[in-house]
Amino acid sequence: MFNLAKKIFTDTVSENGVWLYWVGGAGFVIKDKNNIIGLDLYLSNACENALGECKKLIPSPLRPEEIKLNFLISTHDHGDHLDIGSLHKFINNKTNTKLIGPGSVIKKCKSLDINDTKLIKLDRDEIKEINDFSIKAVFSDHGNAAPDCIGVLIKTNKRNIYFTSDTCYRPDLPKLVNLKDKINVLIVPINGTYGNPDSKDASYITAWVKPQIVIPSHFWQFIEQGGNPGEFLEYCSKISPETKIVILAIGEGMYF
Repeated sequence: MFNLAKKIFTDTVSENGVWLYWVGGAGFVIKDKNNIIGLDLYLSNACENALGECKKLIPSPLRPEEIKLNFLISTHDHGDHLDIGSLHKFINNKTNTKLIGPGSVIKKCKSLDINDTKLIKLDRDEIKEINDFSIKAVFSDHGNAAPDCIGVLIKTNKRNIYFTSDTCYRPDLPKLVNLKDKINVLIVPINGTYGNPDSKDASYITAWVKPQIVIPSHFWQFIEQGGNPGEFLEYCSKISPETKIVILAIGEGMYF
């Protein structure tokens, strides 16, 4: 069986490049020259309930005990973005992993007995310079269920990544996010449920950002989540033809 953890560990990185791996849903792993960073990882089945709702359709290609993260970013406290099923496996007295997230995430982690020294609070418009990379929290509209949800701009190894997180498309989104730098990679949800953009709205976000590369995410994880990457490819090719569209398979990595 393909071993994603081994690949992440052995893949080499120059000073002018970054590895990005999709682990399903909204979850990614970023590897730069000095860090391995988890982003909205959902590796367990903690969201599934007794009725079988939110059942994971495809097993995770990665187990938390297989990988050592320097940082784990959670953009909001929903269970498929802040995975309580794997949180203590990443963050405990035997690891150096620190979690970065907005106030709601920090509050949730404290209620789960995560030590304060392992937590880095990052609310909208705040910037942290950590371990040779920078992360800025930007506006994201995920409704009343996650009022302090953040998108993140990550700058590392001369590359800029914009992860929108869960956000609806709205005409004033460009003004509220206020991008100032060229984006190398945009990661945008396409599931079209729970207030997130569908394929067409995700292509509008792509056209606004004008990234070099766009990666659709947040589809096919649960039955309750929609999303059609083929449809996104069709819309985006027409609405943002200058952008390269990369549709990753679960467990696949991309170097840029």
